[in-house]
Formats: sequence, structure tokens, C-alpha cells
Amino acid sequence: MESLPTSDREAITHIWSLFSAAPADQRTLILKGLLSACCMPQLSFLYDEIKPLLRIDFSSILPREISLRIFSFLDAKSLCHAAQVSQAWRSLADDDALWHRMCEQHIDKKCTKCGWGLPLLDKRPKRRSANTKLTTVTDGMPLRTACGPATRRPWKEVYSERLVVERNWRRNNYNVRILQGHTDGVMCVQFCDTNNVVMTGSYDKTIRVWSLETGEELRRMEGHRQCVRALQFDNCKLVTGAMDNTLKIWDWHSGRCIRTLEGHTGGVLSLHFDSRLLASGSTDHTIRVWDFRAGACCTLTGHNEWVNCVRICSHDNNLLVSASDDSTIKVWDLQSKACIQTLQGHVGQVQVALPSPKGFNHRLTSSSRLPGNVHPHDPKVHSLSDAPIIVSAALDNTIKFWNFSGSCLRTLFGHVEGVWALAFDSLRVVSGSHDRTVRIWDMESGKCMHALEGHSGPVTTVALSDTKLISASDDGEVRIWDFGPNH
Repeated sequence: MESLPTSDREAITHIWSLFSAAPADQRTLILKGLLSACCMPQLSFLYDEIKPLLRIDFSSILPREISLRIFSFLDAKSLCHAAQVSQAWRSLADDDALWHRMCEQHIDKKCTKCGWGLPLLDKRPKRRSANTKLTTVTDGMPLRTACGPATRRPWKEVYSERLVVERNWRRNNYNVRILQGHTDGVMCVQFCDTNNVVMTGSYDKTIRVWSLETGEELRRMEGHRQCVRALQFDNCKLVTGAMDNTLKIWDWHSGRCIRTLEGHTGGVLSLHFDSRLLASGSTDHTIRVWDFRAGACCTLTGHNEWVNCVRICSHDNNLLVSASDDSTIKVWDLQSKACIQTLQGHVGQVQVALPSPKGFNHRLTSSSRLPGNVHPHDPKVHSLSDAPIIVSAALDNTIKFWNFSGSCLRTLFGHVEGVWALAFDSLRVVSGSHDRTVRIWDMESGKCMHALEGHSGPVTTVALSDTKLISASDDGEVRIWDFGPNH
């Protein structure tokens, strides 16, 4: 404007003044006349200049509640992008209620929209010395306990942490640590992230307690005369079963044996306890159920071979599931002490049969209920079900999913030799085999995601948490596969 002659500047200023002083209808006429006189480059210039002037930030004119409702339809990635637009949008996109809803859609389940599921991580334990008494072992913390005891963590941070863990599982991104100390094959393992402890039992007749964080051996318990085949611990006690026909109850904090249970006439291969009952399976083909409160013991008979696995059902503690070398899985009613269902389908010795935990949801359905043109394992056609299931593994190289009425819902193929060990949660299944590999399967699709190699002997036992997988082998090694965010 300053470069124009004075007369031109005055003329342009006069035109602007006339336009500013004109009423609305005359302004419209003036604009129509100007537009009709414009050439294409000038119209293009007008378009480029007008477009940004017509943009409206809805968050600046709508109530915050309506803006948050609009943002609630975005996925996590879009929310993160929205947070980069402006300070106002960042305030909306980082709203704690939005991310709490995002966590509810994804944590410990698979989202029906995006297909992603995120792990339900336990509270982070405080660092403890080897002699510090540990706190209560829990099976899993509810979603709301992701917050700390004093100051609550933002839900966006909770979501982000779990997303990193789930990406590590999907991408097979892990660190491995090896616990060495056993002088013979390791047959059983259990660990607790919350209490930072791992326990193992071995053919060398010992039970060892390890620090999950450092891998240091904290304690060694001796007392069994033969191979330790099974163990389970809680906050105050450890129960072990061995091939010397006995079960022992230990105070694992001190390493002292409290009591020895006798009754089996063969080696103890498996055990499981809850707050009321202890069940054990043996090479004598029987299952013994010990009632802590009543101080009584009963014997269940029906299997024709070794009983390799026993599990008390958490959804109904009057039911027990057992697996045997006779290739069958049996469901027992502990009140009537009778077998109420026999599951047949494996063609090899069944090593493990695990009932789903209370509150477990899945999309498995018997193929007999589906139309003929629908694939039985397509997750898109099944609604979420809380009906209990059983997952089993056998020396026929397969893993099978069953309902409690005896129907096989799915069979997983992939191992080239017998499957000895099994663990699962709401997102994945983990198996260990005589072929020396550990396989990770997607729970919903049944696809094998990864095959982990490293053991030089058959994988005899596995244990699973949200961030870690522990496997043990006939080679005497215990391997910790860490998929956590800070590995």
C-alpha cells in the first residue's frame, strides 16, 4: 500500500470506507459485482484468503462437556494427535475421564473396535532386601488399583505403560535372564511379580526360592527324598509334592517344614490348593482331597493311569478338573465325590488341564452352533462369553479348548513333539514342549505368535504374568523372558 501513489491510496481508502459504511444488503451487491469482475487467479486468491477465516474451533464455542463427548469417539492415537493441536485441545484430549474409558475398553480384554487388548499389570512392589518379610500374594489387581496408594496416576500414563508391554508381546521384544543352580531338571515353577519371588522344584530333590528382580537364590529347602514334581505357594505357606509319595507344607520365609502329608501309594505329580482344600494327583492313579477346615481327606478314583494335573475350579470350588496319562480329562463334583464329566479327544497322555479363572471372558463357541458358511474360529462372529472353559495339553502335540459339557471348542497345532506345560490369561496362551520350544499363542484367534528357543532340553513347566514368562527345562535352567516396559 505504501508503494502506491497518493491518489491511488486515497481511491482505495475511499472504496473501503464506502463498503464499511454500506448496509448489509448493499455490501452483498458490491461483493457480487466484484466477484463477477474477477478473473480466475483473483478468485483463487480469494478462496485461499477466505478458507482459514471460515475455520471455527468448536471447542471454543461449545460447552466442555459436549467437546469431551466428541473427543470420546476418538481412538488413542487420534487423541494423542489432537493433544498437539493447541493448549485448549490438549486439555480436552488429556482429560482423565477419557483415558479411564480407554483403559476400560482395552485393559485385560480385547477391544471390539480395534482388536487390541492391554495387560492388567500388578502394583509395582517396593524394593526389598533378601531378609524382608514379603506381603500378600494376589492373583491379580482390579483395574482401579492401577492408582498408587497416595497420589493417583493419570489414566493416560496407565494406558501408555500397558501399551508398551502389549507391543513388546506382539513384537517379541524381550530380555532373557537365566537362573542357574539346580543340578538336575526343573519340573515346576511359580512366581509372583508383586512379591518379587520365584520358586522352583527339581529332580535334585530341592526347592529353591529366587529373587525375581536380581535372580539371586534367596533360600533352599531340602527334605524330600526324591524328585519334587509340584509346588504352589501363597503369602505364608508353600506346598510341595514329590515322587517320595508325600506332600510337604513349608514356611517358606524361614525354610522350615511344618507338616508332611502321607497317603498316596505312588509319587505325587500335581497339587493345587485354595483357602479350604488341597488336591493332589499321583502315580497311584488316584486324587486325594484334603480339607483344611475339617481335617479330613477323601480319595477320588476313576483314572486308569498317572494323574498328571489337578485343579480346583475358582468359578465353582465344588468342582475339580484332572488330567491323566489315560488320555482323558475328568470333572469331579467334590460334594458327591463323583466324576460328572469325562472329556475325550486327545490321543496322547494329557499333561495339563487348566480351568478358566473366575471372571474369564472369551469368544469360543462350539462349531455345532454355527451356520455352515461361518468359520468356527472367526472372532468377529462370536459375542463375549463368561462360560467357563478348560484348556489342556497332551503328548499328542496339541492344545485343546473345551467347555464343561465335554465339547472341544478349538485345537491348536504347532509343536512337533509332546506338550508338557501350559499357562494362559485373557490375552494369550503359553506352552512348553518336548521339542525344546516355548510357544506364545493369541487367545482370541488361536494363532501362534512366536516360538521362543534357548532351552537345550524339553520344556517341562511354564508360568505367565502380564509382563513375564518363565520357563524351566530338563536342562536344569530357569529362563525369565521379560516383556515389561523397563526391561
